[in-house]
Amino acid sequence: MKKQKIIILGAGITGLSVAYYLSKDKKFDITIIEKNDFIGGSARSFEYKDFILDYGPHKLYTELPGIMEEIAKICPLLKIKKKNSIYLKGHFFDFPLKLSQIATKIPSTAANAGIDILLKPFTRKPDRSYENFLINRFGKTLYNLSFKGYASKVWGSNPQDLDMELARRRVAVSSIFELIKSVLFKDTKKISAEYFYYPEKGMKQLFDKIEDHLIRSGVKILLSKNIEEININNQSIKYLFINKKKIKADFIISTIPLDSLQSLIYPKISSKPELNYQDLNVIYFILNKKRALKDCWIFFPESRFIFQRVSEQKAFSLNTCPKDKTAVMVETTKPIDNRLIREIIKQAESIGLFKQEEVVEYFFKTIKKAYPVYKKGFSLKLKVILDYFDSLKNFYTLGRQGLFNYNNMDQCWDMGIKVADQIIKNKSKQDWTKTKSYFDNYRIVD
Repeated sequence: MKKQKIIILGAGITGLSVAYYLSKDKKFDITIIEKNDFIGGSARSFEYKDFILDYGPHKLYTELPGIMEEIAKICPLLKIKKKNSIYLKGHFFDFPLKLSQIATKIPSTAANAGIDILLKPFTRKPDRSYENFLINRFGKTLYNLSFKGYASKVWGSNPQDLDMELARRRVAVSSIFELIKSVLFKDTKKISAEYFYYPEKGMKQLFDKIEDHLIRSGVKILLSKNIEEININNQSIKYLFINKKKIKADFIISTIPLDSLQSLIYPKISSKPELNYQDLNVIYFILNKKRALKDCWIFFPESRFIFQRVSEQKAFSLNTCPKDKTAVMVETTKPIDNRLIREIIKQAESIGLFKQEEVVEYFFKTIKKAYPVYKKGFSLKLKVILDYFDSLKNFYTLGRQGLFNYNNMDQCWDMGIKVADQIIKNKSKQDWTKTKSYFDNYRIVD
């Protein structure tokens, strides 16, 4: 019996998980096409001298049943006690925020937040923007304290210009009352995980294990390959040009960014709505000390700080760094130059993160299109694009980039399971529409 040929575009966690589950069925001939010279995308870690470093902090945690057990079958995982902080008005607070700490450390802010609660029925505005959505639920004081500056830094936009859907997906707790309830009843698991999981030798270990399994199963992984054209005819993909070579397939599964995907289609799409993305720079400071932070990562929402999050690799696994040194990762969306690096070190030193004399060296990595930017009206543009791709009989687009969807590694893995099941069972595109709507209900739990 002739095998069905499947091509997967992108070797990030979504594409790899699709291949992993499809490879269990021997009726498929599977090829993964990746433009980079490595697999894992932005979730992978890399080796640098004696260090194994993430592209920013990545953890494994899920509320989805069975996902962690599936990943643990592939790679052994450490169970890590999570400790996070948020820095506000000169103080470190536990994250998620505890109102009791706000009342103790910045009582005037707590008092104003209380007034906001009383006035909330009279100050509510339509839930049309990120800003209005969060002010309606947390009050202006808490919004200005912990949401406004962070949004401007991460998404590079005025929060009033961002869509309310961004707040709905990115903020785990739905209102100040839910926050109070979770603290009073000690049920913070709904908004923050107590533990997370992580491979002993970094995320690279997980992807190396997946790669080994795929190769043993006969999956072909082609690295450093450029897709030049995706040819459409009669509502189906007929073939692809990859490095000037024509390749046919029975099914195409794409996990690449939607804007890149649109540009590859031939005949050209007459209406090609534009989506917005934000790049992320991760600066790695190699420090001459055993440990630097008490936390896994710390949020810095205030606009006065250049960076929005700082993490330490050793907080995830001690076996990723030499015993006498550590690596601190600083995230910013600002362009990197020597002046910016000097200012980051100065700011880090002023709040006790690390000292100038402890820095052995530094370098940075840029993650292109790290964040989908949900500007007002994005959903209509997105629907036009996804409706077009959903109309193709033998094509699926999924993952964070492929659906322009905020989701974590566990949710990407879940998407991989779902699309593999779709193809194995030869389900209809109507079935896929129902499945895809389920993805919009994923919750982000930090």
